[in-house]
Amino acid sequence: MQRALTEAESMLRRDEPQAAESWYREALLEGWLLLGDLHRAGGAPAEAQAAYERALVSALEARRPLLALAELALERGDPEGAVEVLLRLLARSSGDGRAVRLLARAFNATGQPELAVQQLEGAAQSMPEDVETRFALASGYLRLERPESAEKLFREVAEERPIPQTWILIGRTYRDYGEYERAREALERAIGQEPRVPRARFYLGTVELLDRGRGAVEEAIDHFREERRISPEDAVNSLYLGMVLVDARRFEEALTSLEIAVESESTRPNALHHLGRALLGLDRPGEAAAALESAIGLAEGGYGGSFNANQMESLHYQLALALRRTGDEARAMPHFEAAERFSVALAQSSRDRMSNYLDGHGKEPSAGVVGLSVFSETPVSGLSAEVREQLVRTARTTLARASFNLGVMATQGRRFTRAADHFEQSASLDPGFPRVQYSLGVARFNAGQFEQATSPLSKALEGTPGDPALRRMLALAWLNAEVYDRAAELLATDPARAADRSLQYAYGLALVRSDRTGEARPIFDRLLAEHADWPELNVLLGQAAAQEGDFDAAVEHLERAVELRPDVAEAQATLGNIYLRQGRLEEAGAALRAELASHPVDHRSRYVLATVLELDNQPQAALREVELVLAAEPDFADAGYLRGKILLEDGRVDEAAAQLLAAAELAPEDPNIRNQLGQAYQKLGDREKAREQFEIFQRLKGRSEQ
Repeated sequence: MQRALTEAESMLRRDEPQAAESWYREALLEGWLLLGDLHRAGGAPAEAQAAYERALVSALEARRPLLALAELALERGDPEGAVEVLLRLLARSSGDGRAVRLLARAFNATGQPELAVQQLEGAAQSMPEDVETRFALASGYLRLERPESAEKLFREVAEERPIPQTWILIGRTYRDYGEYERAREALERAIGQEPRVPRARFYLGTVELLDRGRGAVEEAIDHFREERRISPEDAVNSLYLGMVLVDARRFEEALTSLEIAVESESTRPNALHHLGRALLGLDRPGEAAAALESAIGLAEGGYGGSFNANQMESLHYQLALALRRTGDEARAMPHFEAAERFSVALAQSSRDRMSNYLDGHGKEPSAGVVGLSVFSETPVSGLSAEVREQLVRTARTTLARASFNLGVMATQGRRFTRAADHFEQSASLDPGFPRVQYSLGVARFNAGQFEQATSPLSKALEGTPGDPALRRMLALAWLNAEVYDRAAELLATDPARAADRSLQYAYGLALVRSDRTGEARPIFDRLLAEHADWPELNVLLGQAAAQEGDFDAAVEHLERAVELRPDVAEAQATLGNIYLRQGRLEEAGAALRAELASHPVDHRSRYVLATVLELDNQPQAALREVELVLAAEPDFADAGYLRGKILLEDGRVDEAAAQLLAAAELAPEDPNIRNQLGQAYQKLGDREKAREQFEIFQRLKGRSEQ
């Protein structure tokens, strides 16, 4: 990630923008993948998925993001989703061994082990050099209870990788499928090759417990203790040793091992559970309760995957006993009640406890499920929470920087929408990144996305309140977003306004649209004296006059604007609205059609034209126009009301009711919509719904008349 960023900036210094963009995208890919891995390791799957999806669209490479998404889907219990992702990946590259192994794992998770083995057999045949796929196939044969077939493949793998760790992996896999004798043989081979090889004795201990239960406790303890002499910092081995010692009621001996296990984030929840049991066995109920409460807190705070149902029952039961022994019966009772649902689990043997632990937590998925790599691990999975958090901060800062620089490059190429997207990403990663809010606001403004520009421009202005150019841009963004009062407030004190006719015009427009026509009049008088032939000014003057009810003056200004420039925006539309208010429907229709001839995407004018046609007894023509409006703006409530009204009058009652109901959901406070909807229900014979709508109509009408 850092290397890609360094290369990108080196390319910029050498004036090679295309190469720089490619390296920045590489930095984004690596950064999002790292961030996804960190979230995944930290138990935040939704954030991990969002990061992997961002990685998928950041660069041309799709393989690693798709693999990460598939693994995450499997971890989240969505094997069908994993299958979909992996088939998409294999369609691009059929010879991807890792993808095939993951696909096999997904098929196993959906209860199709035969299909999993079929996939692996095909991959093993086409990629004979892929040792991991053959290992996964051997595991698949064990799942299908074909140990002889598995043994042949395992021996081939061991011949190609003649190291003790290979036999440890083979032994662990045999163990997970109940082939205990074969597991012992494999693990003893590892010890024979390297007497102090880590984990071999640990797995031998688990094999003995799973195979022989309580009868193997002492032998298992010996194996775990030997392992501790070889790997004293191995938290998992310490946890198992402590757990078995507790089961053997050797509580004092168990404490040292469990205290080691508590220090590791991966084993802490289970270590606290068994530490609580040991302390309770030593008649230290207060300390036991504290440990068990901490374990439950971790389980309820994101470590739920560390505990299966039986373990959760045991936690509550042991905590209830500890609290009772401290004399706190009131706090103990809820935990007894939680435990009672699973009381059958209280008499478990050591074998059962070990099996439950392995099923819920202890089996490494690499050995327990066909298809997951057994020769690699997630790079961040073993890091502490503090180190992961530091890496998250580093990744976010690097991603913000790369995204920001891509935004700058897009701006230089006048690709403002793309620039805004890059700046938006940068701001979401680090809202305080230098100049990111300003750059985002300017990009949105230049892309014509005025409403979206207002938020970042406002944030930028908070940082530099004395910047007149920034203040002016924000004012114009509010103006174009039709938030006129905010625009007027900012333009009122603009020092450049007196000498700039466009700013005067904008300020006057903001005042008129804010219903402050009186304040706008002096500005218009001055502008008109200096720029009488300015078409847009005459349109605005006409709108201001119409707002004050002076229709004659309004028409004069508007006709003058059309004379100066026939296609000037809003002149004919405003004339159409005036004629409509005067009941001059034919002239209104002509004016609105003229507006639409010059500005066909003016949906407001088309809606008004539909209203005129409906009033002029031309319902089918009105319906055609209003349906064009709704096709472009489905959430236009007034247009929905008009269409529903026309359909109702045309006898198309079912369609009318559906349309009016949708309009009511968009504008629930509009009494006219409620009245029409009530009439539709009445015609459908639904008296109850009709009565309900008429009651709402009366209530809304009364409120509007107050």
